[in-house]
Amino acid sequence: MTFVTLTTDFGKNNYNIASLKGAILSMHPKSQLIDISNEIGNFDIIEASFMLSNSYKFYPKNTVHVIAVNGFYSSRVRLLLLKKNGYFFIAPDNGILSLIFDEPDINDIRYIEYGKKTGDFYTTIAELVAQSQQQDDFDSIGERVLSINKRITLKPVISANTIRATVIFIDKFGNAILNVTKDLFDTYVANKPFRMYYSPKDFIDKIHNKYSDVPFGDELMLFNSAGYLEIAVNMGNANTNLGIAKDATLQIVF
Repeated sequence: MTFVTLTTDFGKNNYNIASLKGAILSMHPKSQLIDISNEIGNFDIIEASFMLSNSYKFYPKNTVHVIAVNGFYSSRVRLLLLKKNGYFFIAPDNGILSLIFDEPDINDIRYIEYGKKTGDFYTTIAELVAQSQQQDDFDSIGERVLSINKRITLKPVISANTIRATVIFIDKFGNAILNVTKDLFDTYVANKPFRMYYSPKDFIDKIHNKYSDVPFGDELMLFNSAGYLEIAVNMGNANTNLGIAKDATLQIVF
């Protein structure tokens, strides 16, 4: 049995995801398919990379992680197969692998070109899933790459006493996740007094440990299980209650 995870922008009620699953099972019937998310924003490889980079390592080694987001990114398209950290990653060559891994080694990547029809996308993914499990020699899969497309992830902007952060994800509960890790926050803010402004006049000036540290309906800030700074409302929705939207820029002044 092979575990195969799916991260797509197809939506949960769409024939696309059913077609992709069918193609994989047809070529590799021993696959156990697991949805990480089929609700990634349309063509949003940044959101997809965030979702997968914070979840892939919890799966058993040899799991195949399929990313089907923005598959038709140019007139000439190809799928990449990366072998890294004991896992396989299958993704379009649209820059997403460079968002998950800063510098993936091209010696660990193979590619297969696919056609412009959606069905070709499904069958090529399925082919790579099967080949990743059936080939003893990784070099015999597809073709070697000389380079891959790269994207630069959005980094916080840091000045003398300010971190300008960006909301990179809004989860199901309306919690706003920023591109600020605990390591970065501790490096620059540490024990200094600070204010996180989520509007010109409204701010949070304390890091909490859990949502219930504040009364129902109050805002709070904590580091989530992935180690990212998160703004939330206890039993509420920071997205709607506080007006914090994805891609918004917020400031931490310390």
